[in-house]
Amino acid sequence: MTMMLPLSSLARLMGQTALVACLIPAAALAQTPETELETVVLDGSASGSAPVEGVNPATATGSKMAVPVTEIPQSVSVIGAATLAAENVTKVDGALAYAAGVQAQPYGYDSDTNWFFVRGFAATATGAFIDGLPSYSYGFGGFYADPAGLERIEVLRGPASALYGAANPGGIVNMVTKRPTGTPGGTDTLGVDSTGRAWLQTDREGVTASGLQWRFVGKAERTDDMGVFEPGSRVYLAPSLSFQTAGGTDVTLGATYTNIAEDHVGGGWLPYIGTVVDAPFGRIDRDFNTGEPGYDDYDRDQFTLSSEIAHDLGNGWRLVNNTRLGQSDVSESAVYAYGYTGFSATPSDAEGTLSRIFFEHDTKTKTALNDLRLEGAFDTGALSHRMMVGLDAKWFQMDQVQASVAWPGAATGLSVVNPVYGADQPATTPYLDNVVTQRQFGLYLQDQIKWGEGWIGTVNLRHDQVETTVSTDRFNGAAGSNRKDGETSWRLGLAKEFGNGVTAYASASSYFNPQVVTNSAGNAISPETGRQAEVGVKWSPSEATMLTFSAFDMNRENISQSMWNGAGYTYGQLGRVNSQGFEFEAQHDFGNGLVMNASATVMDVKVKADLDATLVGKTPYSTVENMASFKLAYTPAALQALTVTGGVRFLGSSWADNANTLKVPSATLLDASVSYDFAENWAGNLAVTNLTDEVYVASCQNATGCYYGEERRVSLSVSHKF
Repeated sequence: MTMMLPLSSLARLMGQTALVACLIPAAALAQTPETELETVVLDGSASGSAPVEGVNPATATGSKMAVPVTEIPQSVSVIGAATLAAENVTKVDGALAYAAGVQAQPYGYDSDTNWFFVRGFAATATGAFIDGLPSYSYGFGGFYADPAGLERIEVLRGPASALYGAANPGGIVNMVTKRPTGTPGGTDTLGVDSTGRAWLQTDREGVTASGLQWRFVGKAERTDDMGVFEPGSRVYLAPSLSFQTAGGTDVTLGATYTNIAEDHVGGGWLPYIGTVVDAPFGRIDRDFNTGEPGYDDYDRDQFTLSSEIAHDLGNGWRLVNNTRLGQSDVSESAVYAYGYTGFSATPSDAEGTLSRIFFEHDTKTKTALNDLRLEGAFDTGALSHRMMVGLDAKWFQMDQVQASVAWPGAATGLSVVNPVYGADQPATTPYLDNVVTQRQFGLYLQDQIKWGEGWIGTVNLRHDQVETTVSTDRFNGAAGSNRKDGETSWRLGLAKEFGNGVTAYASASSYFNPQVVTNSAGNAISPETGRQAEVGVKWSPSEATMLTFSAFDMNRENISQSMWNGAGYTYGQLGRVNSQGFEFEAQHDFGNGLVMNASATVMDVKVKADLDATLVGKTPYSTVENMASFKLAYTPAALQALTVTGGVRFLGSSWADNANTLKVPSATLLDASVSYDFAENWAGNLAVTNLTDEVYVASCQNATGCYYGEERRVSLSVSHKF
């Protein structure tokens, strides 16, 4: 029997949780005159937030309590800030290119969004987390994470609902932000790249005389890439403070400000004929921009405030509270292609004239997130427990207006062979003007139990109450929806540590993910659900070696589907997709200056049920099932200041349509980098992605929506430490 909380009770509980979270920092700061702040070096490893060291670091992503990667009964990858800096990473999704199970940048280089699939499922909207709190997005409402502010990026593959509530079935990407470490100093970096990008970045920290630890990360950036009409700009600011009160409470407070003002890049929204295969006129140029200079604009203003508060209660118990408040304001104007003349997938003239759509939106998003948990360690006879009980709350609200040229009208056409820009475009008309609100309240329990000779059991149980509301449309009066759901998620894991560094594990878990339908049909759309079984082996005999092998079988059920009936869209939930496969990751330091990283992913992703029976047994479009990578770094003994790195990535083929009639071929890409400490406290990084400048299509969503992969990017940065 599913228990439902009345809306008033749910709102009150969420409000109280958020209120407590906001008051705790204020109470901690409002010390009496007699209270002194103690100098403290916060142990970031205790929360899984410290700089990454070794191949088996502590991580909180797979358990919310920091434990070594080998103790988590699921597959996990950890990417540290040092790797991001050495590779001059421009976006988070680019940093995921060498992680097993992750399809990074499936839509090529999209400058304003981090796109990724995990285990065959799109994870950008419901699989992105920041400091263990969801960075949920819907439509154009979401929050952009800049890699400059990240200490580590962690990938937890497989369902995560037993820990986090609503989440993507394939896995999550948790971005852990930089925070004070108590070590005074910093790094300033100046960089440029071959696309016209230039950036100035600073990362500084220190300790005041009163023991207050502080850190400031800032970046100013000029953007210019892949056929963009005009250069753009970005600003990222992230101050943070940490201290410990006389009462023993550890407090970390942080804020971020992000501003993005730029045009859209080229290489996307292009037809299959002309990109994957030749059109009569040949291939469309990779940098070809289907937009219109006078109508192209993207602006983002984004703020977040966060706190992490931990208090040691004694006897092995502590109370931890994480909070984040966020607000983003995104406005966008874009003209983009939608096939050839008449919205056709096939060109009808020698010029390859494209049909275009003129689209605009104004989206304001607010979010309030809080996670309060009690953690403790104790023994019961021969069993050693690390237990956690917690409650968290999520509030997400998006106020959106979307407009386009009235269908079936369009923007002006554009020739591929002889493009002429500057035409006036017809005025847009709003077609969607509403507010989407989602509230989630979850109560969860986890117990990690150790016994005998290396046995580890992990038990998770969580219950969530979710309410998803879509307001009446303010433009056309269309009825909205209000749906309430109660869902219980679980995870069971069993592992055995052997004396030679081998840990074998097996786990089973479930997930759920509420759906948003922006009209009254949303009342009938229940959350997606599903289960996964996973077995694997992790081998870490020393800090020099980590090998992980995992096999999984996952079902994604109750997939919401829409179909056009001639007068509007109808919705159903017959959809079911199965993803099964194998993953392998390896890290090894040979001890002679050579360090190796490798990964391989082999999946079989198939539709098992669909409103269209002809699609059963097919692979969903855009999904790359086979991927592999290999990276080797060499630091010669005679020149310790130099590190040379080479890497190769293989992306398997995918389909441009669910009927699997249009194939997108595989691609093999080479990367390289050189890091050199050329003077005391001075270092230079030269990084090249897509070394051979391979022209390839990253994926297609249909016959009129294909996306070129990122072109060769050569970047050079110079850093000074002090």
